[in-house]
Amino acid sequence: MGCGGSKQDVAAVQQPQPIGNDIKPVSEPPKPVSNGTTPNQEVKDEQEEEEEETGSDCLYISTDPGEETLEVDDSLEEYNHIKPSEEAQENHIKKATNVKFFEDWFPEYFQDTDADSESRPRTVNHIDIKVHGSDKQLTIADIDKRARETPQDKASSFKALRNYLLKDLEKQTDKDRLAVRAILVWLSIQEEGNFGSKAANKDSPEGFLSLLAKKQTMFSTFFTVLCREFGLTCVQIKGLSKAGDYQPGDAITKENSSDNWTAVYFENSWNIVHPYWVCRGLFGHRPAGWIKLEAGGKTIGKSEKGAAGVLRNAFKEYYIFPNPKEFIHTCYPIDSKWQLTKNPISLKRFEKMPYLLPTFFGMGLKLISDETCLLNTIKGECMIEMQAPLKNANQIGLWYELYLKEGTGKTDDEKRMLQKENIPKLVAMIRCGDLWQFKLSLPIEGTFKICCYGGPYKSSLARIAEFRVDCKERKKDCRILPFDPGRVGFGPGPAAASAGFFLPSHAGGLVPVNAKSTIEISFTVEKIVIERTTIRATLYTTNKDQTVLQENVSVRTSVETSTVYFDAEVPDEGEYALSINTVRQSQTTQTSTAVSNGKSQQHAHVREETSNVCNYLLSTFAKSKETWNDMLNVLRPPADMPPMLSLTARIKEMETSGAPKEGVDLENVTKCLKTYSIDQVRNINVGAAVMYEWVSNVYSLY
Repeated sequence: MGCGGSKQDVAAVQQPQPIGNDIKPVSEPPKPVSNGTTPNQEVKDEQEEEEEETGSDCLYISTDPGEETLEVDDSLEEYNHIKPSEEAQENHIKKATNVKFFEDWFPEYFQDTDADSESRPRTVNHIDIKVHGSDKQLTIADIDKRARETPQDKASSFKALRNYLLKDLEKQTDKDRLAVRAILVWLSIQEEGNFGSKAANKDSPEGFLSLLAKKQTMFSTFFTVLCREFGLTCVQIKGLSKAGDYQPGDAITKENSSDNWTAVYFENSWNIVHPYWVCRGLFGHRPAGWIKLEAGGKTIGKSEKGAAGVLRNAFKEYYIFPNPKEFIHTCYPIDSKWQLTKNPISLKRFEKMPYLLPTFFGMGLKLISDETCLLNTIKGECMIEMQAPLKNANQIGLWYELYLKEGTGKTDDEKRMLQKENIPKLVAMIRCGDLWQFKLSLPIEGTFKICCYGGPYKSSLARIAEFRVDCKERKKDCRILPFDPGRVGFGPGPAAASAGFFLPSHAGGLVPVNAKSTIEISFTVEKIVIERTTIRATLYTTNKDQTVLQENVSVRTSVETSTVYFDAEVPDEGEYALSINTVRQSQTTQTSTAVSNGKSQQHAHVREETSNVCNYLLSTFAKSKETWNDMLNVLRPPADMPPMLSLTARIKEMETSGAPKEGVDLENVTKCLKTYSIDQVRNINVGAAVMYEWVSNVYSLY
């Protein structure tokens, strides 16, 4: 799986520190990025030096390198009555919402009434641990700390290890859930190499660690035995996974994709655990054979060098009790009843399922476009669409990287794609409220890969999804995008809201326009923005003779209505980019000594700080249709309406008024109100539902 250019501060809550001997750290080791799957290559002890910022710090999941020499009996008679049936029931264990994918940020998910409300990790972080009959209260941090500090001699017997790890948990309501966590925290920091000289057997934890050191058993086997010795009901599950050398769209077979994981039974249902993926990760892996075309919003045109990566201890909490509906995107059990869902899928369907990673689900995202990891272009174009929960939409940002598979296109075309000056910007990332679109326009035939990233606004990003794109017919007259918008993308988002720009007249980043016409785009802004900030706009074109049309764009403001207007004149057919920026001036004073008289002199210097607020892609090729923009246009209060009238009151007036104001399309408003919820109507103002009453929020700042 390709990965590049995105970094992240933390990957999982309360992560135990890696201390392995046989797992050697790299110099300045990269910080973990939330979870993914990794190719199964020979792991190098040291990472190659990076020539540029790439995905070397992404955390992958490798397959367990052990060769199983032990047999764990999963046909025990006492398990028969709790084996999942062919018609497995959904698991309704209470889910927590605070798996920590990003530091100091937790997503708000879709409403509980939503069909996908259960698509979130199940963890133990929400549990308030109170030990009955004891003055001592334990926290998750206490349990983790104790597990990490387990004396080595406790591994001499299962009884000694059990008594140590499970101390004071016996009377806790969630003792089974907590016991699983304690086992995994302990297992995740073990140094197998320290036990290589011990007798390799299944009679004690240290015997199993010796087997692991010799690659004679697997983490899932050891975890299963530990659970049973600790009084937990646990089984191994054989299956296939999208790990190892997997790339999106690859065929899944037993020869190249075999894997195994476990399920633990408690609270009247089975709960998935992937012990190896919890405990081990691969850093710095980079698959070879790809030409990176775009990264960080800029053209690259560089053939990627492969890197095996560095195996390290890692505690990835997501794989402790993941939601089965999410887990099935990466792991497929041979016995379908272990899918633990009402509607099991086939292996063929598993192959085609979109390759979505834990952070995708952790951010509460939905895939709106085709549910597949293999996309085919139509006349050189395709679209990927993702949606965020309303309350998250204005807090997060997405981004991407684009690759071309070496050897899949014509030789001359590939050589041309390695030259930066010949690479058009092939992907337009367009947002509209809570919806993101990645619009690909491909100028040559070949196999492409797009890696998507996401994270909170102004934070590092983590890998969230990957797709393969097969282009059998290039786009004719493929036009270069006129402007690189960077992470701001096209369309109003958190950058606009944080700059004090609200109520965009056009909530979508792609605006259909007509040649030889003028388009007006406006925002309601905070009063302080008008008073203290210079607002500028630039119009870019794909015309090679003239890339900037400064005379074709103007900015005007209305102090009375706190509105800023941008008028862009479109001279000809084509695509244009309108870039909106704020400029703040800061003055600094420098002191110098005159050579002639030796006296000190002060010089004032004015420095301008420019911030990109929002960008729009104006296209004469885009078809005009009713969108969020149309809905907002008819709901926007007119200039003569009292300034403190709320959006809610405006909607009610539009619904009940028998004689709407001149120019108001009541039929269109009514249609919009029936189509979209009130939360969605509020959301389009700034991309989040927090703007309950638009004017009261804006004017409260005056």
